[in-house]
Amino acid sequence: MTVHVTRAAEGLARRAFTIADLELMAKVGVIAPDERLELIGGEIVPMSPKGSRHEAIKIALNLLWGRRCPPEFAFAPETGLRLDERNYLEPDFIVFERARLSVEVKGPDILLAVEVADSSLRYDLDRKPLVYAGFGVRELWVIDAASRVVHCHAEPSPVGYKRIEERSSADRLTPLYAPAAFAFALDELERA
Repeated sequence: MTVHVTRAAEGLARRAFTIADLELMAKVGVIAPDERLELIGGEIVPMSPKGSRHEAIKIALNLLWGRRCPPEFAFAPETGLRLDERNYLEPDFIVFERARLSVEVKGPDILLAVEVADSSLRYDLDRKPLVYAGFGVRELWVIDAASRVVHCHAEPSPVGYKRIEERSSADRLTPLYAPAAFAFALDELERA
């Protein structure tokens, strides 16, 4: 199925979709079952294909956290995150307390969200942090798979994160709100 992307309406009002609209479009075949989409402010955003660097980091992190995750916490890879009726994201990982079912998790319940960016770096650094912060996600790490730099976002506010730091692949990343068991350095993942 060919996906057509247009920018013809830049600067003009557009119809805002809901998650229910997307589900109906998938049900009737307008959207392919394997099509990767996000919904931001009611706008459908096609996601870039995942590259090999993206997948390597995601697999290594999944294996590492699978071994280290404390029993009272959970991490969900590539889960559909329904922030409200017009905002649906698919982060690479979210960390939350196990007492919550993943389908019930909302912004403030997320202790850490992780996005691994390869071809989508600008989108993951410019637009998505505003969405995550606006919905109260406590901490966001955007891993640049190409440069191996991690952009750590903390202290969410309605207009974005108040604190953003860049960390190298050798730096140990320790979450502010999730348990220390989720700490790692990118260089460590290669040995995991």
